[in-house]
Amino acid sequence: MAEGPADSTPPASDAALRPSDPLFALNTAFREAYAARRDAVLANMGPVIAQIDDLLILRRGGQRLVGPARTRRYHELKVITHIPLALHVLLSGRRGVIDEALRGRLTELRRLMASVSESLERRGFTQEERARQRRILEASSAILEQVLAKGSISPEALSAFTRAQVPDILRNAEDAARDQLETMHATVEAWKQQMTPDELARLRAVVAVSHTARPGNVAVQYFSVTLGENWEGRFDQEDLQPGKRVLASETSFDEGAAFALLATHVLDASVGERFFGEEIRLERDVLADAAERILARMFQKTPEPPATPGTQTGG
Repeated sequence: MAEGPADSTPPASDAALRPSDPLFALNTAFREAYAARRDAVLANMGPVIAQIDDLLILRRGGQRLVGPARTRRYHELKVITHIPLALHVLLSGRRGVIDEALRGRLTELRRLMASVSESLERRGFTQEERARQRRILEASSAILEQVLAKGSISPEALSAFTRAQVPDILRNAEDAARDQLETMHATVEAWKQQMTPDELARLRAVVAVSHTARPGNVAVQYFSVTLGENWEGRFDQEDLQPGKRVLASETSFDEGAAFALLATHVLDASVGERFFGEEIRLERDVLADAAERILARMFQKTPEPPATPGTQTGG
């Protein structure tokens, strides 16, 4: 007898409480009570700022204000930076002739890159920024044309290409970090001007982050500095301690997302080693190093990085 298609529905857990179980009802009551108390705590917490993607959201005394955390320039710089990374991801680990599926992807990428190149003059880049984006696009187009013509690429040629892009990639990261930090600072400072000393003392922030961008996250670094928290520069992330005023929100309980996260770690290790010679480079925000430098200048302050493993602090 032929087997039918595999059922993608996950099996029910034998450990789960049944709805008829009084413990199930008790747990539901607890969750509802907890949620109500959590809402009450939030309402009385004082002003709270959340950074979610391109927006800052302030909740203060029943008000909800929304302001920018980034401008379009941030995304323009990051997308162009992704082009060499995309080529590396598509071409690394390949042996022999490029198959038709990959050729189709590369052909489409070439078309999209040509459209981006034509749009550079309309994007308001400075002369230096425009020249930098064009260098990235032209170098990427050249390697892509070689691959499509030959049907393959050697590991040495791909490595030479990726390493050559690093200076422009890092400069784009610096400018993207500056865009976010300056945009956030303008928004937050305008809001802080409206707050009482008591509100300023109670002001907290929460930052929505992805797993791999958690250490050194630009917004977490910024809020750590401006709210007077301990700041560890590019390694900065929230410390789980009483009274902490800056938190990172990272939540995923999805099975598919868990496996995707594992694959992301493996892939990021390869990309980090290839581009930066540091396998764990993408374990922190790509903009983290630039954000640390910019914040040090902006606030005339030096970060306090975590102690090296094996060292001790204190008297």
